[in-house]
Amino acid sequence: MKTLSSVIAALLLLSPAVHADPFADFQTRARSELIKPFALDLGGLLGSASAHTGRTIGFPGFWAGIVAGVQTQPDKDNLILRNAGVKAFGLPMVEVGVGLPFKVDVVAHGVKAYDASIFGAGLRYGLYRTELLTTFLPNLSVSAFADRVNHKYFSATHGSFNAAATWDLPIVKPFLAAGLDITRVKVGSASTAGVTGLTATARGSRYSLGAELSPFPFARVRGAYTVRHGRPGFDFGLGAAF
Repeated sequence: MKTLSSVIAALLLLSPAVHADPFADFQTRARSELIKPFALDLGGLLGSASAHTGRTIGFPGFWAGIVAGVQTQPDKDNLILRNAGVKAFGLPMVEVGVGLPFKVDVVAHGVKAYDASIFGAGLRYGLYRTELLTTFLPNLSVSAFADRVNHKYFSATHGSFNAAATWDLPIVKPFLAAGLDITRVKVGSASTAGVTGLTATARGSRYSLGAELSPFPFARVRGAYTVRHGRPGFDFGLGAAF
């Protein structure tokens, strides 16, 4: 799993549009009024890892792979990133999920990247899961996740609530997803006097339109266009489901 995460991180960093380390200048640029906009952007990327298609894994199913979110530009008020020259920035994560009885999935994800350790987990519940004769109807699910971020300059807690709908068609499975992200950032180290120890909480919305492909048995490839609190971006997923 660590290898898969490294591969996705490498692909993101190889893209000239994605900043190599968007958090590198946090210590020198953090100010009290900039913590909340920073938390807003961070929460949007963390929320993308919790979003999924509307179809639950199903018992006794299993999913393992990598997920990644990319935002094409920081929020207009996120001067921590904007003044550091950050344009597009992304976050990859390793993810595993297990299908339990009663239409419940348990999912965990995490990564070590950008001098940060990130770990999160959550539950997904299938409101409706189609069968062979009802594939024309959408699969519906809701989920809730919690994440923890430990960076050398800051820490963060993140919670998300998501709803998704998927049409389980052969090969290509279109989906819609919406989410709410609540993110609290605490400054651990800042060059500006009086900023270390300050906290701020941001709330942001997330909307996605995408499709999941099954090019080979058990293989899953997912892509979506995502708007996070008004900022455009993309989500990706690659893995295997059993």
